[in-house]
Amino acid sequence: MKYIEDITHELKSELNDSVIKEVIAFLNSKGGTIYIGVNDDGSINLNYTNNIVVDDVYTKLPNMLADNIYPSCYSLIDFHFNNDNVLIINVKEGTKKPYFLSSKGPRPSGVYKRVGSTTRKASEDEILQMVLSSNKYMYEDEVSEEQELNFTYLGKVFSDKNIELSEHNFYSFGLKNKDDYYTNLAYLLSDESNITIKIAEYDENLNFKLKKEFTGSLIKLFYLTKEQLDRMNDKKAIINLKTFSRIETLSYPEIAIREVLLNAFCHADYFIRSNIKIEFFADHLKITNPGGVYNATLADVLKGIQTYRNPHLVHIFDKLGLIENYGTGISKTFLAYQNSDKKPIFESSENFFYVTLPNLNYSSNVDQINDQINDQINDQINDQINDVGLEILKIIAEYPGSKTKDIYEKLHAKGFNVSLDQIRNAIKRELKPYIELRGSRKTGGYYINFK
Repeated sequence: MKYIEDITHELKSELNDSVIKEVIAFLNSKGGTIYIGVNDDGSINLNYTNNIVVDDVYTKLPNMLADNIYPSCYSLIDFHFNNDNVLIINVKEGTKKPYFLSSKGPRPSGVYKRVGSTTRKASEDEILQMVLSSNKYMYEDEVSEEQELNFTYLGKVFSDKNIELSEHNFYSFGLKNKDDYYTNLAYLLSDESNITIKIAEYDENLNFKLKKEFTGSLIKLFYLTKEQLDRMNDKKAIINLKTFSRIETLSYPEIAIREVLLNAFCHADYFIRSNIKIEFFADHLKITNPGGVYNATLADVLKGIQTYRNPHLVHIFDKLGLIENYGTGISKTFLAYQNSDKKPIFESSENFFYVTLPNLNYSSNVDQINDQINDQINDQINDQINDVGLEILKIIAEYPGSKTKDIYEKLHAKGFNVSLDQIRNAIKRELKPYIELRGSRKTGGYYINFK
């Protein structure tokens, strides 16, 4: 068997007190396996495994766990020896976090967690997160520190959707609790909310091209942010000269931007003192929101499994017609990129969730050369030819050798009110690279000529 260390596997050369810290770390993380009798390089420590007394281990290890770890974790751990005589300790993720050294208590000196392939002490904020998670803490349900709240914007949005912001709805939507106090959800949606959304755009040297911040009611922030992103979503026009149709491609599919933005707003952990951050780079858009995947794995979420950190907030977004509430957002995002080699990327850490959308219109220097070749092969050009120009090209393609007067008559037959001078100007300026005059100016005509 090959032994390696990673996020869920730890190697220990022998059974000693340091193993307790590893057990605690796995209990406070996602669980894992500890191999006792294996050196750091993955080789078996024969001095230990050849001399181990199995019965002693079966007595010693349970006592070590019971004497040194609180709360009790014995039901979450099993152990056995394999064919290499290596002691294998399997640790499940704990349900009563934080687990800690009994002698130290639930402080950073006694609480450990797994980060990558290493074990480290947890910070006070991380310990607090464990406590809240274990106690099924829901930030949106807690009483708001601010009780003098106004809901001018929320009331207007509800009214536009024919929803009454009545006293009854304050309770049913979770804006007030049974004791008549405003909740944190109410604060997030109130005019007094200080939640901030940060938007930045960088050039290829990572210099700022734009910086914006929006603060206020969460619903208002969503609409403002969506409008800003739509303005920043550049459009590229390509004219297909086989069909003479204009193909316009947004840098980022509208549905993808909408879905990842909704995901950030609905599933952010507003307890964490951070902001939703949206960054436009030359080749991609990145959205970061506080709060990793909630009560699931990233693989679960990518499959469409729904978990709700903010169920009341999701319900309100649903009522406002902003979401479908069927866990299809990620699927729609991937679907928006189905005709491209570029694909969105979803990543999660313990405290943050990241979405990267590739820019469909971005080309590196090498790509630009390839694009030029492909444009020639596909008879496409990138240009800003107006509708009259396109009609002129269509006429010349259908009637090679057309003179200016012929083009004039055919345009008018199609309902275009243009003069001969306008046609001549279009041919001379915007269409010059794509047509050529064959023969003299009096007797010759125009032909398509894409080089």
